[in-house]
Amino acid sequence: MGMFNSIYADLLCPIKKELSKNTEVQIKWQDYRVRALTHYRIGDVLEEIEDEYDNTWIRTDFICNVCSKHTKGWKGMEYIKTEDQSRHKIFVKIEDGKICEILSEEDFGKIGVKNFVDYL
Repeated sequence: MGMFNSIYADLLCPIKKELSKNTEVQIKWQDYRVRALTHYRIGDVLEEIEDEYDNTWIRTDFICNVCSKHTKGWKGMEYIKTEDQSRHKIFVKIEDGKICEILSEEDFGKIGVKNFVDYL
């Protein structure tokens, strides 16, 4: 799996129509030397972004905290098992390394963009 960085955002669950708050989107769009478990939000600039992922839309996915089954573990701590993950596709717009926008699959379909990088 290797190291990765993350974007955190409030993302809409398309099934339950509820916000999956502070949801992690794991990314490996940067040079491997800067992948150090760094956290980003919309508006932040990604350091050393690879050319393939800059100035484009990127299709990726996230593990939904709303509709994934949660399991209680040690001392009642909740987590999501791999087999219980519910994933939804999203599209992330990057311009000059900046995280500009995140759209649901449905909303992305409405804007008519046909070109994107697939990162699923």
